Amino acid sequence: MRNQNKARQGLAVFALATAGIVLLAGCGGGADANAGPAAPIDEASLQLFKDMTPAENSKEVDTTKFKTGKTDLKIGFADVGLVNSWHVQAMGEAEQTAKKLGVELVVAQSDGDATKQISDVEDLMARGVDALVLAPNSPESMVPIVERANESGIPVILWGSDVETDQVTSKVVADDKFFGESGAKELVEDMGGKGNIVMLRGIAGNSVETARYDGAKAVFDEAGIKVLAEQFGDWAQDKGKSHTENFLTAYPNIDGIWSSGGAMTLGAIQAYEEAAVPLVPMSGEGLNGFLKAAIKADLKTSAPAFPTWQGAEGVKLAVKALRGQPIESFYLLRVPALADIKTAVVQDASDDYWVEDYMTREEIDEVFPPTK
Repeated sequence: MRNQNKARQGLAVFALATAGIVLLAGCGGGADANAGPAAPIDEASLQLFKDMTPAENSKEVDTTKFKTGKTDLKIGFADVGLVNSWHVQAMGEAEQTAKKLGVELVVAQSDGDATKQISDVEDLMARGVDALVLAPNSPESMVPIVERANESGIPVILWGSDVETDQVTSKVVADDKFFGESGAKELVEDMGGKGNIVMLRGIAGNSVETARYDGAKAVFDEAGIKVLAEQFGDWAQDKGKSHTENFLTAYPNIDGIWSSGGAMTLGAIQAYEEAAVPLVPMSGEGLNGFLKAAIKADLKTSAPAFPTWQGAEGVKLAVKALRGQPIESFYLLRVPALADIKTAVVQDASDDYWVEDYMTREEIDEVFPPTK
C-alpha cells in the first residue's frame, strides 16, 4: 500500500530526527521505548485542546492518589498499530506532545492484533511505566489487562476507542455513531434519497468500527437504502481499493459507497478510475489525499471528522493525573465535519496528512516530510 508505506517512512524519519529520542527494540510485546532526557513540564503545553469536551455523564477525577514528584516520568503508549496514516499522525502528535512535556514515551504497536496488544501492555507494565495511554484493539478482550493495569495503581487513559469496563482513570473518544450518521446522511442526500450502496467497514470487532457502522446502517434502514454488500477494509487504502474492485465486478448497480474511513474511500476512487467507471457519491473523511482526489474528480462526498489528536491529549491527561491535577473521567468529541473540502485541503502538504487545526505546519512536515 503506497500511502501506508510512505506514512510509516515519514514517522520513522520524524522519530529519528526528534532530538533526544532513541528507538529501542522491545522484547515480548514488541514495544519500542522512545527514551529522551527528562525536562521540566511545560505548563502551557499541558493545557487541553479547545475541542476536549467532557461528556454529559463525565465526573471530575480525584487524581491526588497518582500524584508524584518524579521528574523522569515514563508513559506507556499502546496503539492499535501503524495500520494507516491516521495512526501514524496520531503517533507523531503523541511523540511531539511528549517531547514538549519532557516525558519519556514508551511505545508499543500491536499491528491490529488484540492478543499482541495484551502482551504489549504486560510488557509496558513490566518496564515500570508511570501511566498507561491505550488505544484498545477490542472492547471485550482488553478488559482483564486494562483492569489489571488499573489495579496496579497507575493512571489508565483510553483514547480512540473504548473498553467494556469502567475501571479506567479517563478516556477520550470521538462520538463514532455521530461520525457514521453524518457521513450516511450526506450520502443519502447525494444519492437523491434512494438507491443501492456497498459499505467499506473498519477493523472487525473494534468499538469505533461498530459504532460508525451502527450509526450509518440506521440511517440507511430508515431511508430505505439497500445494502448490496459490505467488507472489512481495516481503514486501509489498499483494502478499500481491492474490495471496491470486487464490488464493481459483482454489482453493476452500485449507486453509492459508504466508507468508515477516508483512506478506504481514496482506494475506492482509484478502483473506479482504473476501471473507467463513472464515480458515484461516496462518504469520506478529512484525509488530505482524499480531499485532493475528491476535488479533482468533482466527487459528491462528505468529510466527517475523527481527530488524530486523541492520543496526544491522552498523554496530557496522563501527565496531569501524575501531577495531581483534576481531569474529567470521559471526554466525548463531536467534531463537526469539514464544511468545505475546497478550503480545508492543504494542497502543498502530504496526502497522508489528516486535516485538522491541531499541529503547526512545521509539525505536519515533521511527521509527513514533503516530497522534494
